[in-house]
Amino acid sequence: MSNEEHLSNLHPSALAVLDKSKQERIKFLDTDKWIGYPKAQEVLQQLERLYNMPKKLRMPNMLLYGETNNGKSSIVDYFCKKHMTENNDESVIIPIVNIMAPEGPDLNALYDAILYEMMVPFASTAKKSKKLHQIQYYFEQTNVKMLIVDEIHNILSGTIGKQKEFMNALKNLNNTLQIPIVLVGIKDALRATSTDAQIKNRFPPTHLPQWKLDQEYLSLLASIEKLLPLKKPSNLARTKEIALDIYNQTDGYIGEIITLLMLATENAIDTSTEYISLDGLKKCGYKRETGMY
Repeated sequence: MSNEEHLSNLHPSALAVLDKSKQERIKFLDTDKWIGYPKAQEVLQQLERLYNMPKKLRMPNMLLYGETNNGKSSIVDYFCKKHMTENNDESVIIPIVNIMAPEGPDLNALYDAILYEMMVPFASTAKKSKKLHQIQYYFEQTNVKMLIVDEIHNILSGTIGKQKEFMNALKNLNNTLQIPIVLVGIKDALRATSTDAQIKNRFPPTHLPQWKLDQEYLSLLASIEKLLPLKKPSNLARTKEIALDIYNQTDGYIGEIITLLMLATENAIDTSTEYISLDGLKKCGYKRETGMY
């Protein structure tokens, strides 16, 4: 790829900082960037369908699961930002309540997390029934259309009985509020929704797989390169040795792929190399003996 072709392919946001100082270009690397690869788009479409679902007696739900650092939270964050809280003179609209599951199947902690996220005043010592009443009231008042519970596998640290109680509480919220609930977690999350047949049936799983060494992976590398503020082409997807080295260092986890490439880009800017080379990747590579980049 020629320099001219490379520059014409850069995303406008990367192109806009290309002539800035090294410090500004490196700072740009730390800003959030959305990479709309096919599986992410598929998950977003599923979330959008749930979000727009009209209220009915049995609202559909979803379990999104995959390995750590494989893009789950990025997809959820992008989706939530698309449906931001709205304020006007008359009311507050909170389209999505997105919380982290408590460290264990603790219903008090679950209700506290929901009320805290909604910025509703509450007494942590109040009875669960009172907190539940507050949740139901404020969900209706602010027109909440979806509840997302991330890291749902956290509840596995409790007893089976407590896990069932926790999941049944989510099922009851689903029934009472008539809104979809999206659970997010690692593979162990499948165990969290298997406490009984009804719960398992309520949360059909969607798997976010580890990347394979195929054309989709090469397309991902090409998409990422468009977001890197480098003045010369790195040809990440076109150079077999580079594509293979990135894959081998990261095991195909998108979070690690992005971390490695951002570090390599920073090195390329700092050294005025202006492109990512195989040597540059190895210098910034994953130190498997320490588990750190």
